[in-house]
Amino acid sequence: MKIAVVPGDGIGKEVVPAVLPALEYLGEAYQLGLEYEIFTWGADEWLDTGIGLPAGAIDLLSSEYHSVFLGALGDPRIPDMVHGRDILLGMRKGLDLYVNYRPITLPSGVIDLYRENTQGLYVGIGGTVARAGTVDVAIDECVYTRETVEKFVRFCLGQLRDKGRRKVTLVHKSNAVPNTGGLWQDVFRRELRNFPELTGSEEYVDSFCYNLVRDATPYEGILASNLFGDIISDIGAALMGGLGLASSASICPETGFALFEPVHGSAPDIAGKGIANPYAAAMSLALMLDHFGHSQAAERFRSCVIEASRGDAATPDLGGQGTTGRFMDQVVALLKRGTDNRTS
Repeated sequence: MKIAVVPGDGIGKEVVPAVLPALEYLGEAYQLGLEYEIFTWGADEWLDTGIGLPAGAIDLLSSEYHSVFLGALGDPRIPDMVHGRDILLGMRKGLDLYVNYRPITLPSGVIDLYRENTQGLYVGIGGTVARAGTVDVAIDECVYTRETVEKFVRFCLGQLRDKGRRKVTLVHKSNAVPNTGGLWQDVFRRELRNFPELTGSEEYVDSFCYNLVRDATPYEGILASNLFGDIISDIGAALMGGLGLASSASICPETGFALFEPVHGSAPDIAGKGIANPYAAAMSLALMLDHFGHSQAAERFRSCVIEASRGDAATPDLGGQGTTGRFMDQVVALLKRGTDNRTS
């Protein structure tokens, strides 16, 4: 399996190099047959060349690689994030990564959040009307096709069933946005008939967010459109303890290609200080191992990351006194200890 590694910007250029030694060790210890290549797409390259995602990049990724591991995108020198949209949205749309999976890990268990990843308000259709240099009218269109909603809902329901989930909640806002909201409701209800193992419910997004914060225990699986899923994922990260703990996977079920990235962003306020938390990046790599079918290695990796996060080597945001590198050095040490015990 070939992995395209894109450290990106800010703390992405710190957490990605920190976690790669763990990936290398796991690859050797479990004979996973993984290899990776690093790409320098990001703000520095954009500022030098004006290019975010190079011509032919999508064809290269789809033909020669099986996944992307992305650190983060965002740089204060490019305040409109045009390079980030070009790279990240370009890969999402160009590789048809229409399923975004963001596990919300809480003391009560894991909530599986699935977000549609390519349509809705993120299709880029709209514009502005300006007068005397001032924008008077701004329009962004929310667009969904039945084909995309159907294949998204069908895949996610299948995933939840296979994981042994019993409850799934559709989050929408059909009372105020009846056209796209109604489409989501219709597809959800029709597809749910094919999954008798699952009990479905529906909630308006504002009510759902309130309920999630108040008491997350009733939820097992969540399906949401692009914008709503984006917002819910950050609420979920806050419930977990912060953005530094949240991982994600963007998947095209038909091809198997996937992109894995921590949710925390480039965090320019702490970039270069050596204290960026690599937890989310590591957990995103664990999702990648799961995706490739290496569940034993993924589970071992997760347990070591969690153990390291509870000790002195953890970064300050977790109550430790460690650096980014020290945190992952401790993870690798725990991996080696466990592997030695397993093979002795």
